Amino acid sequence: MIKEDVRIDRKTNWVKVIIFFILIGLLGYSMYNNGIQQDNYRKSFKGETIALTTRIKKSGKWRELRYYFYTDQKILSGRKTRHYEGNEDELINKFFKVKYNLKDPQENYIVLEEELEPDSLTLVKAGFTRTKYYIYDVAVSSKYIEKSKWK
Repeated sequence: MIKEDVRIDRKTNWVKVIIFFILIGLLGYSMYNNGIQQDNYRKSFKGETIALTTRIKKSGKWRELRYYFYTDQKILSGRKTRHYEGNEDELINKFFKVKYNLKDPQENYIVLEEELEPDSLTLVKAGFTRTKYYIYDVAVSSKYIEKSKWK
């Protein structure tokens, strides 16, 4: 029986390890660079208006916040997907700033860092209207109670 001399070429293994780490480094750099480019792209959005958040669609740990806003008398909707922490229902029916691309308003993002408390004139200028609705009070007065909300 003939024995074959099997030697591990250490130089070849080190080259493979170095190439592996270089590839991992390039992948990490490209992901980081892509994030910076996307932030710069979003900072180039010149359009700014007010958005109203409407609901949160849940999918596992991820939540998709739905909102809408008006541009040129047209209603546009948007969504922001992320992992919300805390009570995300506090974001519903609130006003926030939204920035959008003037050439294509479908490209937009909502700024959730600060809730806006606009007055009625600002909301009307942004395209919103106040809508009246009624609730029937069965328990106390047996009358309709008038309420209103922004749409």
